[in-house]
Amino acid sequence: MHMTFQMMSYLLRYPDEDLQAALPDIRDFCTRMKEESVQDSLLTFLDEVEKRDLDQLTDHYIGHFDFGRLTNLYVTYLKLGEQRERGVELLKLKMMYEENGFSLTEKDLPDYLPLMLEFCAHAPEKARTELLQMHGNAIDEIRNKLAEQSSYYAVLLDALFHLMEAQGVEIERQVS
Repeated sequence: MHMTFQMMSYLLRYPDEDLQAALPDIRDFCTRMKEESVQDSLLTFLDEVEKRDLDQLTDHYIGHFDFGRLTNLYVTYLKLGEQRERGVELLKLKMMYEENGFSLTEKDLPDYLPLMLEFCAHAPEKARTELLQMHGNAIDEIRNKLAEQSSYYAVLLDALFHLMEAQGVEIERQVS
C-alpha cells in the first residue's frame, strides 16, 4: 500500500509526457491491487486521463490546481489562506517530516498534497496516520470542491480516502 501513496503523489503532479508514457504501467499496478474500492476509483481516474491528450490534461490541471483558489493542492491554504497561523501549521509539518527522516528542499511547502503523499509512502504507520487524520478534512474539502467542478481529480482523491479507510485512518467526510 505504500507504493499506492507514491503513485497517487505522482498522479497529482503536473501532467507531462512521462506521465502519459507511464499510464500502462500504472494501470497494470492498479489491476493487481487487493483493495477493490481503491482499485475501482483509480481505474476510473485512469479512464478519464487516458481519454485526453496532454494539452487537455495540462489545461484541466492548471484550471483546477494552479488557478483554483478553492482547489489548489496546498491543504492548509483553504482554511488559513495567507494568515500567520498557516506559517505555524507549515512549521509543524516540516518538523514532523524531519522527525521521520523525510527531508524537504527550500522550495517545497510541506502542505503540498503530492509531497504529503510521498511522505506517507515512506513514513512509519503512526506518523502517516497522524498526518492524514490531521489534514483529512482539508483534503476532503478540496475533493468536494473538485467534485462540484466535475473534475476527474475528485475520483483520485476518493481513491485516497478508500486507501486511508483501508489503513484504519478515520475521517468524518462530507461527501457531496
